[in-house]
Parts: sequence; structure tokens; C-alpha cells
Amino acid sequence: MLSLAFECAGRGLSAALAEDGQLIGTTQLDMDRGQPAALLPALHALLTAHRRNPSALERIGCTLGPGGFTGIRLGIAAGLGLARATGAVFHGFNAFDVYTLGDVDRRGLCIALESRRAELFIRAYDTDGVSVLLNDEVLTPEDTQRRINVARVLGSAAEKLSPTATNAEPDMAVLASFLSKASKNDALLTQSQNQATPLYLRAPEIGGGAKP
Repeated sequence: MLSLAFECAGRGLSAALAEDGQLIGTTQLDMDRGQPAALLPALHALLTAHRRNPSALERIGCTLGPGGFTGIRLGIAAGLGLARATGAVFHGFNAFDVYTLGDVDRRGLCIALESRRAELFIRAYDTDGVSVLLNDEVLTPEDTQRRINVARVLGSAAEKLSPTATNAEPDMAVLASFLSKASKNDALLTQSQNQATPLYLRAPEIGGGAKP
């Protein structure tokens, strides 16, 4: 099953192509702005480089946030448009869920995502790896440290909670591989199908108050 996954709600944009559980190729562009102009050409180039026709895509996935407002909206619009044009099924994922795909050990894990503000987007698991201590909240690093014992951290803002951590965006290679092999009855696949509601976690900032 040919599947495409991409992310543009964080820093830059990344994409991956996989088929039947095997990764075919990836692309990564490190950029602070300009994603609207770069996204579709990057996806086209990825498919062309690996001699795959867009009409062969069966599943298309992207992250719904949390992250940058413009990137979230861009990803959803592009994903829905590509799905409609190719006949593929669209899947929208909470970015936190992408970090826990595969064999990630969730025991005592904290995921910290960049918000470009003083606060971070946070999810944290208990030491049993199942119970959620902080459920997709918006917290400063200091408030996070006060509420939980941060032993292990992943995410695009990981370094703000642990000096030994390395910042990392959601891995589209993992997401594309999951999409290309997941059974139609898989819980996460079912949950994400046709899901296009943005996950902002905070209200958009649209400027100051009205002038008198």
C-alpha cells in the first residue's frame, strides 16, 4: 500500500514515502518560512524521484498540530486536496501520537513541542507507560518541571526541558511506514481517518485590541 506522510506545522517541512511497510524515500527542508510555496513541489519531487505516480497513493497522512497555525492549516488543506485528487484516504494525526509510534518506550516519557512562545506543548506519561500525567497541555518549562519529574524527553523543544536531549520533529518515515502497513482495523488508523480538525491547543494571536 503506497503511502505519503508529511509535516509542516513545525520547523521547515518533511515528507516520506513508503509502501507495504518499506520506506521508499524521504525529503527534509529546514526553513523558517516559505512552506506554502515549497510544500507541493517538494512532495511532487519526492514522488518523481522514486518513480511513483500520485494516482497510486492509497493513504495520505499529515500532522494536525500542535504547532504553527499557518503550517497546520497548510498541511490539512494540502492533504485533503491531494486525497481528493488522487483518490487516496486522508489521515490526520495528533503530532504527539506520531512520536509514540513504533517501539518507543513511553515509561516516564515527556514529549515537548515548540510553540515559539514562552510555553511549550506538553504530553507526559507515567512510569507505567500507559497513564497520561499531562494530556496535551500548554505549559512553561518551569511549570512542567514543577508538575512532573522529567526523566526522559522527546520533541522539537526537548532541549528546553533537558540539556542532554536533542530536538527532533515528528518522524515522517515512521508515520509513512505505519500508514503503508497498518490494518484497516488498527485503532490509530481508524481514529485518524478523515480527521481534519486542527489541534491548536491555544487561541490564535491575531494582533492587539481595536484602535479607538
